[in-house]
Amino acid sequence: MFNSKLFLNFFNDKTDFLDSFFNKNLYYKIAHYSQQDKIDEVKNWYKSERLVFVLGAGTSIDYGLPSWDELLQKLFLLTIKSDNDSQKDNKSSVLARTFNSVFEPSSLISARYLHSYFKKNNPNSTVAFEKSIRDVLYENIDKNLKDSDLLKEIRQFCIAAGRSPNLDSIITYNYDDIIEECLRNIDVDIPFTPIHARGMNYKKNQLPIYHVHGYLPRQGKLTSKNKVVLSENGYHQQYTDTYGWSNLIQINKFKDYNCLFIGVSFSDPNLRRLLDIAKNERGDDEIHHFCLKKRYDKKKVKKELEKLLSEDPRLLDEKQRANIELDDVVNDLIKLMQKFEENDAISFGVGLIWVDDYNEIPLILKNIRE
Repeated sequence: MFNSKLFLNFFNDKTDFLDSFFNKNLYYKIAHYSQQDKIDEVKNWYKSERLVFVLGAGTSIDYGLPSWDELLQKLFLLTIKSDNDSQKDNKSSVLARTFNSVFEPSSLISARYLHSYFKKNNPNSTVAFEKSIRDVLYENIDKNLKDSDLLKEIRQFCIAAGRSPNLDSIITYNYDDIIEECLRNIDVDIPFTPIHARGMNYKKNQLPIYHVHGYLPRQGKLTSKNKVVLSENGYHQQYTDTYGWSNLIQINKFKDYNCLFIGVSFSDPNLRRLLDIAKNERGDDEIHHFCLKKRYDKKKVKKELEKLLSEDPRLLDEKQRANIELDDVVNDLIKLMQKFEENDAISFGVGLIWVDDYNEIPLILKNIRE
């Protein structure tokens, strides 16, 4: 719930309000690093062959893949859809599209229900859930779409596999094979291998691509090795099995190598736990990784703030009496939020490299590589 007293205190003395949170923070010094200082540090990691790319959903968004909520919505549609009655089919489509909007169920609860449903209705299949996810995942993908500038630049790092300097490895939290297809889309032979289950290995001259939440390639038969982490029980298994292959890979890379996070947020509890474990194992408070993150949009923040003030006339009256410029408040709110996120990331040994637009990321990667 919105704290009006906190809001008014922020209006009345923004500088003291901000400083009271961060001046005594042990890690605050990283906020004073220049953008180029951070990029140069990643360059050094690349030159010393210690760089690992950690990729999240943001790297595949240009290809027409569904968002998390869209994926759950489409899977939910499969559970209520009637194959024989077109009228019911239309109704079920409406139900599926509006269910999340009206009731806003927990994504974990939805995923748990879906996992149980497909398992119950397909007792003879160990990968019924994964097959359904794959069908939905690639349903609207544009097969003729050219590779994004981001993946083209990531591919340039992969071409160097087996030579010096080179990328150590890629960790991805995505199920899709977008990165693998991108590596195959040029005439240069890029040696790589996707790893997505216990017991899978790569050869010395190959670049390993670790799908730590599972892997669902567009083609081929799915087996028990293609299990994905989507429902709550999958996350619980990862959380409790510290010595599981995916956890060990991440801990090893987070502890002994330097990672560049691209398209990743730090909201996953298991990721936060593994970063904490790696940091404690290192035993220092230094920055060992960086994350590329987009700055908050001032127009969107201002719109939300205006809506908030319009819904609470008392706050609007206080604002008018204080004679405060709304644009100044928006700038300070963004500054505050960025500091919160920097402070959170730094607690894991991760620094943030802020960009105004996602289109800047390929240029930063090119800067690092060249």
